[in-house]
Amino acid sequence: MEPCPARYTDCFSGIDNYLFFLKISDFTAVPEFYSIVLQTITVTVVALVICTVIGFLFSILLDHPIPGVNIARTLIMGPFFVMSTVTGVIWKKTILNTTFGWYGVLAKAVGLAPVDLLSYYPLPVIIFLFCWQWIPFFVLIMLAGLQGISGELVDSMRIDGLKWWQSTFWVKLPLIMNHIRVAVMLGLVFIVKEFGLILVTTAGGPGTRSYTLPYQVYMQIFSASNVGRAGALATMTVVLTLIAVNFVSKSMKKNNL
Repeated sequence: MEPCPARYTDCFSGIDNYLFFLKISDFTAVPEFYSIVLQTITVTVVALVICTVIGFLFSILLDHPIPGVNIARTLIMGPFFVMSTVTGVIWKKTILNTTFGWYGVLAKAVGLAPVDLLSYYPLPVIIFLFCWQWIPFFVLIMLAGLQGISGELVDSMRIDGLKWWQSTFWVKLPLIMNHIRVAVMLGLVFIVKEFGLILVTTAGGPGTRSYTLPYQVYMQIFSASNVGRAGALATMTVVLTLIAVNFVSKSMKKNNL
């Protein structure tokens, strides 16, 4: 094996690459790795909850045979089929730009000073963009479950005089729990591994306030030029993701969800 290039110093230092992220050298300060893990958990959990709730409400709405429902179903799936980097560029340059974007123009039109949301509120913006990207996926899965409910059962609920909220939350919701579980499991994996939106919007900033684990892996390779640490961090990210998926799956099964 050829020696490690000079610019990839200590890239094959084995377990030291893991200890670099895990060790706590100064107990008065939280190491950057743990802060990034906490940010990743926050973004993932909040985005999953929002995607699940709003996805279910949209799927219930789109399950009714109203005029134009097929067009609405097609349009709501749009963000899911757009590349995440393209979505990020559109929102950053066309919508959230304080000078030329829709947000900036509208804010000035009503006499308000537009705030740079990407700089002052990076995590909420990232969470919003993740939800924008993945809510259609949740709608797709849950709508498929609702469409699979027997028409005879729906007619029976009407004959029995069940109200909308009773038929929705007492009958339909339990029947599509397997679909919701699948959506949550896959959504967890997809949201955790997403970094394109972060790259083209906040670039992890300000500082590391919008870093996630996959973005830190990217920075270790292309900024720090340390493949060994990037590989170690990627391995830890996969392990943590598998633990999270297993925990959520068991929790949902335990609570009969």
